[in-house]
Amino acid sequence: MKRPDILTEPPQHRSFLVRCWQEHSVHAEREIVTWRFSLQNLRTNQRQGFATLEALLLSLEAELADDSVH
Repeated sequence: MKRPDILTEPPQHRSFLVRCWQEHSVHAEREIVTWRFSLQNLRTNQRQGFATLEALLLSLEAELADDSVH
C-alpha cells in the first residue's frame, strides 16, 4: 500500500554538475599537479569554483541543507 503523501507531494531533487580537472604548474623546477573543481546548479546555472575537494563538499552540503529551495 502506498503512502498518500507520496502521491500528493512533488518529488524533491536537485541536480548538479561536478567538474574535476588537473592544473599543472612548475615550482622550483618541479611539476606540481593540483586538482580543481566546479559545481554547477543545473536549475539556476550558477557555477562555483573550488581549489579543494573539501571546499566543494562543504558547499554541496550547504546547498542540500538549504530548505528554502523546493
